[in-house]
Amino acid sequence: MTLKQLLAACLAVLLTGHAAAAQTVDPNSVRLNDRVHEQLSPQVLARIRAVTQVFEPIDGISYERAVDLYKRDAEANLVIFEEMARVYREFCASRCSRPEERMDVYRLVLLRSMYSFAETLRQAQLDVLSKAEAQAIVDAYRLKAIPITVEKR
Repeated sequence: MTLKQLLAACLAVLLTGHAAAAQTVDPNSVRLNDRVHEQLSPQVLARIRAVTQVFEPIDGISYERAVDLYKRDAEANLVIFEEMARVYREFCASRCSRPEERMDVYRLVLLRSMYSFAETLRQAQLDVLSKAEAQAIVDAYRLKAIPITVEKR
């Protein structure tokens, strides 16, 4: 799974019923759900800016694009991305000088937000991090994994 596919799947959260089993979906076939909010509070916008400042250099999603995406389900997704940012910053506080290293950490926290500890490590495609480093990153993520649900239309 490429980063583009991972990002598209993660950011195209569609709220529906429960899926029977996890499946890989072509991100090009996913359509974003409708906006739930036309406006977001200043507090939510500040939280979006904080998360965007951490991840924009890696995923290329601007603050403006992030605001549009969060209008679909701001609170639930912000909590997830704030936890991802916390783990990312914690691990990269004294390292992550190379883009490949930052990308490995980002991929791991993104996967961990959707998959169990074991499944995240199984799917991890590490370029520079060791397995031990990957385990430490995955273990630092405190929220329950929430798979993305996609509704067929």
